[in-house]
Amino acid sequence: MLFNLFGKKDGEADNQVFVDRAYTTTEAKLKACVELAKAEPGYLFICWFNETMNMFKDFFKQHGVDDECIVMARYLNAGLLKTKTPVFTEHYPLHAKELELIKNWDTGKIIVYSALDEPLFKHFGSDKIIPLMKMMGMKEDEVIEHSLVTKSIIKGQEKIAEQVSFEHAAISQADWMKKNVT
Repeated sequence: MLFNLFGKKDGEADNQVFVDRAYTTTEAKLKACVELAKAEPGYLFICWFNETMNMFKDFFKQHGVDDECIVMARYLNAGLLKTKTPVFTEHYPLHAKELELIKNWDTGKIIVYSALDEPLFKHFGSDKIIPLMKMMGMKEDEVIEHSLVTKSIIKGQEKIAEQVSFEHAAISQADWMKKNVT
């Protein structure tokens, strides 16, 4: 009884689809994705924005990794997902749009690679968190992975959704935040 005090309660389900892996910098996130692609060639890296896709393709090429495993979310088809495991290279600022994309996917948990220096995180003050993390001894290549991180990101996305009256297309996450968040 005592040992279950802080654990999941009976009937409490973990219905989160996404598993976040957050790094302090984009550089560390890119390196982690290259390592994953080298270790497990069955992953498909999904980008929401052209700028992210171009950055990933360049980085993968520089490190001798085939960039064919990188695709834009809007160009996904069921055929690609039959032989690959999806991994997101960033969050879309609106959680509902992420859920809409994956609603018919037959996958378990989906990994999302993020960095605290991305515009989505900066919107919620990550500029103040990064120095604190470094001061506490966190190294750039260390990952933060916990269900509370994922829940916090979803809550942040929902707050952003409340501010968006009409969504404008964008080439990057920074461009999206600038055009859509009032």
